[in-house]
Amino acid sequence: MGLTNMKRNRPILLTGKSGTGKSTKAKTFVNNPITVYANEMGLKDVFSIPIDDGIIIEDVHFKSKKDEILFVLRNYKGQVVLTSINEKSVPKEIKSMCQIKRAGNRNFLREAIKEKAPRGDEPFSYEKDTYSLVQEYLKQPDRDMVAQLLVYNKPPDVQILSWLCENIHPNKLIFIDSVVKRRWSQRYFYELLAYRHNGMDFSRLKMPQRKTYSKIPYLARKLGISNSNVTILKQLLKDEKYALYVRNKLNNGDSRLLGLKEKKRRSKKDPIKLEIKTLSEYFNGE
Repeated sequence: MGLTNMKRNRPILLTGKSGTGKSTKAKTFVNNPITVYANEMGLKDVFSIPIDDGIIIEDVHFKSKKDEILFVLRNYKGQVVLTSINEKSVPKEIKSMCQIKRAGNRNFLREAIKEKAPRGDEPFSYEKDTYSLVQEYLKQPDRDMVAQLLVYNKPPDVQILSWLCENIHPNKLIFIDSVVKRRWSQRYFYELLAYRHNGMDFSRLKMPQRKTYSKIPYLARKLGISNSNVTILKQLLKDEKYALYVRNKLNNGDSRLLGLKEKKRRSKKDPIKLEIKTLSEYFNGE
């Protein structure tokens, strides 16, 4: 046997998420492999396995029997291929002995299914966030599908109506908002809402904007004015003494909001006046 035949093949670690074709790609590196799982193993005599066959160890990331795997990697002369969903979960001792390769196309499983069933429907999830749900509502002509999505996800009525008011005419939602909402059954509310639009809107989706609220009632309450009466606060601020009191109590930002002058900041260069006592006052404790 020549020296070239004695050369050991370095183990290969294939990493990739589920559905990326790790197991299929692993078989391309070996001829007639023996396949085992890392959490089971059970290869009692690796020396009796032909070198030309090879070994595939699946799912090294999950409760792998490290000692048995290391024994195989150190003693088997043929090709060993390991698979894992990531590198992080593989023990360092195993990873250091392998050359790491990435699994190919992430859509491998979808493409494989498409080859076997070319006329099959694309995968579709009923779980939608608010943005995706409103987008389906506006652009999906199949209103039965929209009704099923609304019933399945059960978005809050106020939230879904506030989103829709930004994108369709409010007249379409007046009856649902004033009569149906929280008075009729929830399922009927979603179904009736689904059929109030034809799904032929091709404009850009607009998101609802938060309204800005005045901070002055909060400041009035902070200053001790009952019922946060803004009118009383404005009348009191006409008094110079009260305005000075408010300016000293609030920060500069709140003072500007009320139309008051800011506090005068002391400059670092301003001299600090110190009270100098005479010697007699010092001894007398004055």
